[in-house]
Amino acid sequence: MKGLICLSLALLCMFRLQAQDKEQIKAAAGRFDYEEVMALTASADSLDKECRDWRLEACRALGRWAEAGHLLKTRLEQDSTEVDAWVNLAECCQRTGNLHEAAACYRRAVELVPDAGYLRQKHIQALLGGEEYQQAKKACHDWLERDSAAATAYRLLGQTYEVQDSVEFAFLGYRAAYHIDSLDAQTVARVANVFNDNGQYQDALDVTETYRITDTTDVDVNRQNAKAYCMLRRYPEAVQRYEALKRAGDRSFLTLYYLGISYFGDNWFYGAYDNLKEALRKSPASPANVNALAYFARSAARTSWKEEGVRAMEEAMELVQPSDTLMGELYGMLAECYHYRPDPWKEVEAMVRQYGYTRNYVLLYNIGIRYETLKDRKNAVRYLRKYMEAVPEDKRFERDAQGEILENVMTAYRDAYRRVKKLEEESFFEGEKID
Repeated sequence: MKGLICLSLALLCMFRLQAQDKEQIKAAAGRFDYEEVMALTASADSLDKECRDWRLEACRALGRWAEAGHLLKTRLEQDSTEVDAWVNLAECCQRTGNLHEAAACYRRAVELVPDAGYLRQKHIQALLGGEEYQQAKKACHDWLERDSAAATAYRLLGQTYEVQDSVEFAFLGYRAAYHIDSLDAQTVARVANVFNDNGQYQDALDVTETYRITDTTDVDVNRQNAKAYCMLRRYPEAVQRYEALKRAGDRSFLTLYYLGISYFGDNWFYGAYDNLKEALRKSPASPANVNALAYFARSAARTSWKEEGVRAMEEAMELVQPSDTLMGELYGMLAECYHYRPDPWKEVEAMVRQYGYTRNYVLLYNIGIRYETLKDRKNAVRYLRKYMEAVPEDKRFERDAQGEILENVMTAYRDAYRRVKKLEEESFFEGEKID
């Protein structure tokens, strides 16, 4: 009897101790002191379910995803039908970079609750994240077989095609989603993105402006809306939209880049300079963003940082090995920067290089005039003569309806001829040999 009483007292003390420990754990979790929770639940194998749940909560809060995953697997060994355990385990797998296993966990959750659209969405997103595109397509079609009006399923189906560069099929998915739910921000943003990428800027503007009637806060929609304004050269509206995005906290490279371009188009070069400079800090100059560097250079050349503009354009030239067309454009921009610096000799040198790539005979006329301004008669006559030789006969003079030459109308060809005669006469009387 005495032994039985001692055993009962020992069990009672143990129960009170466990109850006291649980209260401490609960209190620590209640004040978000997760380090204390971890310390109090160190013997995880001997804990009851409630204490293990508190430890799991602490592991997730502290980012200890591997241990959280171990606790969840232990729970699922006891009951494999706990949907929330599969979902939480999928999150742990994603956090540790195991996207394939995460997708498998979500698939198991979908099997347990097949009508839960949220779980199907998470499953497909995990497949996309792991680049398992064929499985993602199948999962989308499985969802649509069960619910043909699931707008999210159509949108995700569009995404599976888009990541594989099947833009036409992607657009079909987005369009179907849009017809079902035209107020879903992600769908609107993706439809607008396809329009913008395809050069259908007015269409992108229409769908985003329609959405903005009910919601002006969605960042993705506003990005596409602002880009459409910029591409349509409606720069004041683009500036307004991009500045609103910045106020909302969006300081991404693309937002700063397009805002800079919009300010440039609106002739506010200081605003263009500031935003493009910040964009280049986020994504240093490279062949992939040489346009940002070029626009930055052109902006700087029109502000107080002319020397910086020239250096930036020279850097842009060194970064790329472009086609002749792009090289011609870049040398034209370099000449523009030297013009605003100003450095007329460097400017005309860049124009000569530009002509070498573009073979645009109009440049010869401009080069000749630049040399004339620099009092280099020999090169002025040389390039003006080359221009005159290059101008097609039907473009040399203005003609009336009957085809007769209008003698009183000055053309660039006539002006070049007049300048050459003047320069030749000046050289003759000063004893300078031009030929």
